[in-house]
Amino acid sequence: MTGWYDHWIAKTGLRIAGLMLLASAWPEENILHRMVMEHPAAGMSVGQYLLGALLFLSATSGAALTAMGPRLWKPVPLSARWSSNGRK
Repeated sequence: MTGWYDHWIAKTGLRIAGLMLLASAWPEENILHRMVMEHPAAGMSVGQYLLGALLFLSATSGAALTAMGPRLWKPVPLSARWSSNGRK
């Protein structure tokens, strides 16, 4: 049985989504840079923290999707030690 990630549409779509997330990180970085440079000595506001978190998520998930694509969802074999079969 093949997973949903084995179809060419999913392979292409996941990579395009990764590129779009990476592209969205650039304007997020510019906005955050302008917000920080306006008040460099002041403490960070909640909006700056949230924008920084959004920038981090966009950049890391975009890089992962672009580099790995559908391989992020492929099942990996586990050893008996780490499986939850109830035996010890």
